[in-house]
Amino acid sequence: MNRLAIVSALLILAFLPAVGQSSSPWAWGPLLGAVGEDSIAVCWETSRPVSIDLHYGLAEVYDAAKTWQETLTFDKHEGHGEVWLRDLVPGEVYRYQLVAFEGDAVYPSRIGTFRTSSVKLRSFSFAVYGETRSFPDRHKLVANTIAKDEPEGAFVVHVGGIVESPTPERMANFFWAIDELGRSHPYIPVVDDRTAAAGIYYEAFALPSGGGEADEEWWSFDYGNAHLIGLNPSVAEGGDERADEQLAWLRQDLAEAAGKLIVVFLSSPLRSSLYPSGEDETLCSLFEPLFVLSGVRTVISGGISGYEHIYSNGIHFVTTGGGGAPPSGALGPTPPGEVFRRSGLLHYLRVTIADRAMKVEAIPVGSVADDRIQLAPTGKAIDAFVVSSSD
Repeated sequence: MNRLAIVSALLILAFLPAVGQSSSPWAWGPLLGAVGEDSIAVCWETSRPVSIDLHYGLAEVYDAAKTWQETLTFDKHEGHGEVWLRDLVPGEVYRYQLVAFEGDAVYPSRIGTFRTSSVKLRSFSFAVYGETRSFPDRHKLVANTIAKDEPEGAFVVHVGGIVESPTPERMANFFWAIDELGRSHPYIPVVDDRTAAAGIYYEAFALPSGGGEADEEWWSFDYGNAHLIGLNPSVAEGGDERADEQLAWLRQDLAEAAGKLIVVFLSSPLRSSLYPSGEDETLCSLFEPLFVLSGVRTVISGGISGYEHIYSNGIHFVTTGGGGAPPSGALGPTPPGEVFRRSGLLHYLRVTIADRAMKVEAIPVGSVADDRIQLAPTGKAIDAFVVSSSD
């Protein structure tokens, strides 16, 4: 080999990453979690030990100067990470970024965005969807559509059917699907019968506080003038001794939320053509009288791979399962109060709150037939309704 070839080879070797540094250490993340007026959670997972910097600051400052106001440093971190940023300014937009260091190699995440809540916030929107098990590619289509079409969305609620079973491999596919969405939309799921007792679920997601397992099995939080509640229906259905605990918590929580726009989320519908009688008698008897008494006008759930809207006893019962799961079995006859039903539909809900009014729209992403997806027109609702806290 001549001298020029030797020098060239040495230069090439000098710029190659060291052994163990050829692939990114990020298993998934960053993923935003529970958000409040002055705080938010940031989660991630690494596949090997790395040092990490978490940069964050007000968007107006970062956008103007391209410098970060705050940096948190973590040395030789491996596995799951969860950090709560506190002492934030209410009602402000922030940027943030994770950067991993391994020797001379640097692995920055893409920059994410979030907005804190505020009691003075009079209008905002958020997205809701569910039933994402089995087909990560379909799920990614729905999640990326939400990220693209709802860039100003304050947060996302997932109403169950996350994965077929909460194994590390399936959860990794889930986080791959929500990579774009979860980086700039606080991501808040409710438990279902597959995840309610799974430690990996409570470790992976940073949820609002409430009760049950890890104080996150059921939860609630305020955003602006809205009050959001997530419940575990499997506790009620299974006759679990914690049913009384959840119900007592719910009574107290609803009493403290009086006068606000209240939305309830759970993974199983109270009313649906999924049931021969049109209702889950246990869930209806347990929750519906309390919802009516407390002024709840919207209950959103997972449970079927499609969309269904039923209006009964002054409450809009919406089932949204458009995240890409296999089609549900044959639904029953039209239940009393049914407004709209569509099966085999990839979709999500856009919920817009302005002062004391709330509009819920079902936004199609595509339809599935014979394992083929036909994309839907962008942003056009197939069903919508409006409620107010004074109804």
